[in-house]
Amino acid sequence: MITAWTKHIKEDAEKQRYQDSLRAAKWILDREIELLEEAEDSLDRQEISPKVYNEPNWDYRQAHANGYRQCLRDIKNLINLDPKEIKYGGQPISQ
Repeated sequence: MITAWTKHIKEDAEKQRYQDSLRAAKWILDREIELLEEAEDSLDRQEISPKVYNEPNWDYRQAHANGYRQCLRDIKNLINLDPKEIKYGGQPISQ
């Protein structure tokens, strides 16, 4: 996914500097992935309670939760700089 980060850069040298900066910040991006996974785990725990079905408009809340979950996954995939570890639907993909 590093190409998504650099597609706005025209010059190869500048693109390389940008990629190097991203890789140097990988430890920060890895921590961000952990935080996003915590948010997703919290969402999962909220959804397993049968009480959620007693809420008015629970189906809209479920749709909102599903959209939020997809957004979390998209962000995790974007900040994961290793294309071998990018996951869609929980399964790694090969590139």
